[in-house]
Amino acid sequence: MRRLALALALLLTPSPVVASPGYAYDKEYKIAVKLENAGDLVAALAAFEAIPESARDYNTKLHIASCKKKLGRLKEAAQDYEKIKNDPKADTPTVETAASDLEDVERRIPKIRVRLAAATTAVVVMVDGAEVKPPVDHPVNPGEHEVIAKRGAKVVYERRVTLPESAAVEVEIDAPIAATPSAQPEVPAPTPEGRPKPPSRISATPFFIGSGVLAVGAVVSFVLARSAQTDLESNCAAQKTPKCDTDLAGASRVRTWETIGWVSGGVALASLGVGIALTTRSSEPTNKTTAIVTPLVGPTVGLSVEGRF
Repeated sequence: MRRLALALALLLTPSPVVASPGYAYDKEYKIAVKLENAGDLVAALAAFEAIPESARDYNTKLHIASCKKKLGRLKEAAQDYEKIKNDPKADTPTVETAASDLEDVERRIPKIRVRLAAATTAVVVMVDGAEVKPPVDHPVNPGEHEVIAKRGAKVVYERRVTLPESAAVEVEIDAPIAATPSAQPEVPAPTPEGRPKPPSRISATPFFIGSGVLAVGAVVSFVLARSAQTDLESNCAAQKTPKCDTDLAGASRVRTWETIGWVSGGVALASLGVGIALTTRSSEPTNKTTAIVTPLVGPTVGLSVEGRF
């Protein structure tokens, strides 16, 4: 009987009341709210997150998401609101608040629309170091972001973009695989018959021009020599002596013009021969062409030109 009475007494004794997990951190919660109201969002977020996750009530969770939203960490805020909205233990006002804030945050999240050009293949695309699979509308927080594409270990595309809230930008990755250069066909070496003929080092044109000028000079010299001969004959007739003094009558002028005429004519012929030789040599490089100028001594005074082809 005594044992039965003791057991009944233990069963009827009321158990102690256990406080809710968030109740023990009421002081820390109020400090964090005060920091948030003062605008010190970084310190407020740190104070809210210092409360153990298992001890956070829904008000604390909503404040954490709100601080992230105000700091521009929109993607993280959206994730927090999504969890609260879908929590089956949350009451109706809490769910409605989270759903309303989530809708607002999702409108403000910027997006990078990543696309690949038609010729771009075999690349790995990353946004801020996280791999994405184009085509994709990738949400990001406001600020600067980096889009890169790699083919193997090589970066083949890189772009930096800065987006404000609610903005969207399209990034088309144009990085086609470089075409492998085709092998150039081997060109056979030209045969001696087909090898281009080297141009002549000396042009024949100046020799032809010089020959023409000298030929004209020779003609003029002979004309002047003929005129001097006429004057010589007239002077001899005027002397009225048995023997004409040719030196006094002007024979030296006749000899001078004749010498100039013969020399000019000879050099003209020599220039003509050299020009012909150079012309023949440029057209037939395998044959030797020689022009020889030989003075004529004897009854006929002058020069002869001999060409060997």
